[in-house]
Amino acid sequence: MFLRMTITLLACSAASLAVASPGHSDNGSSDGKTSTFAGRAGQIESVDRVVQVKASDQMRFNSNDWAFRPGETIRFVVTNTGQIPHELVIDTIDGHASHRETMMQAMASGGMMEHNDPNAVSVAPGETDELVWTFSETGTFEAACNIPGHYQAGMRASIDVVN
Repeated sequence: MFLRMTITLLACSAASLAVASPGHSDNGSSDGKTSTFAGRAGQIESVDRVVQVKASDQMRFNSNDWAFRPGETIRFVVTNTGQIPHELVIDTIDGHASHRETMMQAMASGGMMEHNDPNAVSVAPGETDELVWTFSETGTFEAACNIPGHYQAGMRASIDVVN
């Protein structure tokens, strides 16, 4: 009985870690919307531009870099053209490093991180999903897939937000 309870508790802990917030560079927001140093969740009715993103098993997005203006709201439509899961996360370089660390911990515990963050979308093979993002600050950020090994293989794109 004790062994069964211990295993159940460990399984619940792993599941909690797998769906926990990935530790992005969240700095809060006065309007109650989650934000990072890269921006904040956008509203679909405020979209200025739609960017089609293809995520492939060659560990690449169909673009290596994007440029946007502060205040611009982008609808990223992400299609996984491969046979394995991919994600697109918008964050700072340091935020991505933290995210990768959390993903590794989740996978080591036997789980897979699920995203419900406004700056991240996980896309199953052959599926399409989207995220809407408003870039609020100037700077250089990244769009990346932080599934272990994907970022290291080159699945990332630079995002320059300039006036």
